[in-house]
This record gives sequence, structure tokens and C-alpha cells, in this order.
Amino acid sequence: MSSILRMLSKRSAAIAQSFGARASSYEENADLQRTVAKRLARLLPPLSAPRVLELGCGTGLFSRHLLAGYPNGALLFTDLAPSMVEQCRLNLAGPGKRVSFDIMDAALPTADGPFDLIAMSMTLHWLADPAAALALLQKRLAPNGVLVFATIGGECFPEWRDALVAQGLPIGLLDIPDLPGIVDEQRLVVDADTLGFLRRMKAIGSLTPREGYAPLPAGALRRAVRAANETHGGRVTWHIVYGRLAASQSSPSIRPA
Repeated sequence: MSSILRMLSKRSAAIAQSFGARASSYEENADLQRTVAKRLARLLPPLSAPRVLELGCGTGLFSRHLLAGYPNGALLFTDLAPSMVEQCRLNLAGPGKRVSFDIMDAALPTADGPFDLIAMSMTLHWLADPAAALALLQKRLAPNGVLVFATIGGECFPEWRDALVAQGLPIGLLDIPDLPGIVDEQRLVVDADTLGFLRRMKAIGSLTPREGYAPLPAGALRRAVRAANETHGGRVTWHIVYGRLAASQSSPSIRPA
């Protein structure tokens, strides 16, 4: 196990290990994440030679947009899962000296700022306190820097939540608070039915539940899937929100000497 994982909370380490175990096959099942990355790229500011930090780079779905958008930038791609970082490096083989990679916790980034751009695509909702993380990252921006992010919104998976409630079962899904800087949103249905949704989530390593949640017994899970299919026709709707924030005016970042 990586030394950084040993220093994390039990849940954070579990998230990193779950995603990391799927690094080599992640992109085969990441149609939604690819769609989100493309839409988030619309929020990228025009910059000539920026210092860029991406947190939660995964296998490089959004990293590709950063490479294409900033050919003269200095880009640092990071993720908490070491195997994801390595897969990103392999997927982006040959970008040159302007690109570097590191293992890093998005909640407590160790990279020296300031950065002209910080980006997170489908990472923020895994952090214990997303709003606090955004405030911390704003302080690492250069005076005219920009932070862009995409994450699941508070209205994600309403059909699955409804089915669990109807069956009197606990909900292991994450609760997403209202976040600052939201400028866009969309709702997507990716899978044909509820079981397909759950299988996709497992295939990309996204089934780590909220803190303190015990996985459902197989029988209860089958009942919930059946109820979701009968009541909602198998639909499970993703709610994605997109945000853009400027540097914190009260706490300017200063590059260490």
C-alpha cells in the first residue's frame, strides 16, 4: 500500500483502493465521466502559459482537454490512487516536460501554488467536506486564477433513493451539499435499467458508500432493484453540476521562495 494511503481515513483509503483496482479497465465503463469532462472543458478560461493543477485526474479523461487547451502550460496531474496516476501517465504518454504526475489527496493538496487554473472532474463529491475543499483550493489560486469543477448534484439518483425508501432500506448514497460557483447543470440517464446502473458503478469503483453504511444483503438489494424497475422503468438519473470560482480575494496565494 502506498504510504499516502496509510495516512488517510479508512473511508478515503477505501475509495482510493476501489478506484485504483479498476484503473486498467476504467475507461471502458466511463461513458458518463467522458461526457462530463467534455462539458466541463467549456468552462476552461483562455490562458497562454498557465500553471495548472488537476486533482482526481483518474485515467486522464479531463487531462486530455487540459493538454489540448494549454499547449504551452505547465500541468500537474494528480490522483489519490497510485495506479490511476500511473494509468494516466500511460494514457498520455509522450506529452513532454511540461506535464508531471503525483499522488495527492484533493482534500489536502500538497502542491505549491499559486496556480492559474485548478480543475476537478467528478472528484469533489468524494471529499468529506466539498465546500471546505473548494475554499481551501481558492486560496491556492493566483490572483486572477480560476477553479473549475464538475460533481454530482444533490438531486442525483432520485429513482434509486425512492426505491430504497419505499422498501424501508437505508440509503448509502452520498449527500451533496449546496456548493458555491455553480454555473451549469445537466441530467443524464446512462444505463438501460437499475441493475445496469449498479454494475457500471461497480465496474468503475464507485460503490464506496457513505460513512457508517452497511451494504445491503443480497435479498434486500434484489427487492430494491425490482421496485426501482417497476416504479421508474429502470431509469436512474444522474444530476451533474458544473462550477467556476475565482481566487479568494481575502487570502491571496504566494509562491514559496
